[in-house]
Amino acid sequence: MKDAEPTLTPTEPAPAEHVLVLPGHLFFIETINAPIDLEPAEIADFIELSLESIAPFPVDQLNWGFLYNQDAPTILVYATHRDRLKQAGYTELQSYAWVLPDFATLIGACFPDETLVALESANNLSLLLFNKGVSVPRTVLVASLKDGDVEQALKELIASAPELPKGAATLRVRTGAIELSEQGLASFNQESADDSRSALEYGAWTRLALTEAQLWQADVRSADFKETERSARRLGSLLMRITAWAAVFALVLVGIEMLLLASQAWLSTLDKQIESQRTAVLTIEDKQALMVKLEQVAKNELRPIAILDAANNIRLKQNLGIEYDSAVVEGENHITIEGKATSINALNSYTESLKQSGQFALINAPESITRAGKTTFTVTLAYTHIEAVAPVEPKVPQLAPEITTPTEEDKI
Repeated sequence: MKDAEPTLTPTEPAPAEHVLVLPGHLFFIETINAPIDLEPAEIADFIELSLESIAPFPVDQLNWGFLYNQDAPTILVYATHRDRLKQAGYTELQSYAWVLPDFATLIGACFPDETLVALESANNLSLLLFNKGVSVPRTVLVASLKDGDVEQALKELIASAPELPKGAATLRVRTGAIELSEQGLASFNQESADDSRSALEYGAWTRLALTEAQLWQADVRSADFKETERSARRLGSLLMRITAWAAVFALVLVGIEMLLLASQAWLSTLDKQIESQRTAVLTIEDKQALMVKLEQVAKNELRPIAILDAANNIRLKQNLGIEYDSAVVEGENHITIEGKATSINALNSYTESLKQSGQFALINAPESITRAGKTTFTVTLAYTHIEAVAPVEPKVPQLAPEITTPTEEDKI
């Protein structure tokens, strides 16, 4: 079933974010019993089949909906001919978020006792009978308020239905503001229309937030349109969620990028500070290294001059053609000599002489490479200082003076 093509009128705005509430007197209303074994997915098909037997017009010419809840034993069905809606000026149905009769705004209301609710609007009065604790009305009676006399219309409705319970409490309300959530679901705010009977304002009815399933059931547009619109809205909602998550992800990426830029700027600043302090740091390190060496000299009694002098004396004494390229004296009186020898035999003789001197001991085996007749070597030695002993001259024994006895002549 499809709605007829709408006829646009300049006096009927139809923004998609609005809910169109139709006067209840435009619909014929029936209450049918709900089969016990009826599945929720089969309700719409069951209602359509029921309409074919009770409606005076073909179903494809009707705008219809229903109110149903699992806690109710009955289903409230309502329908109207499309031409009747057009004649009343309601032509742009497809452009609204939701389209439903005014008495459907009370779906979900619940009362602690059997209650008659008189719902007033500008040109319509609906009388709804709710059973105790049931959120779907058992009976709905509607009258047009042509002359605006609500009291007279209410009396006529009650008189036209003698089956209504006489002792039921009566509550008079009117529909106030209608709100749409971010998900496009409608909420109906009801307010009391009779302050003198405020004692009857009980139960849950002041704010009714309908679910998506309840709204689609109450909507009077065609089944084909509702199916297509439902799919489009779900797709739109999915796209909006994807867009929102994409926006959040983009913001996170932007935040991370800003943090990276800030960290890079901070690191660049640190690099500049380090570079500017490099000279001072190197100077301090050199001074510290010198102080360490001086401390080692003081603690370990390093004798770099004595070490070099002893090694050089042995080199000169051997006369093997040994040449020094560098000599480094380290802590604990260790010396590392790098140089050249005329041959590997000359190097071996030199190192053997160092060991036999009693002042040097090899720490590691000498490293040597012979190329083009020249042998380069590296040898590390431990030095033991031996104090030189001055030669002692032999002492010549002194003779005791000869004692002579003076003679007489000497005495004279």
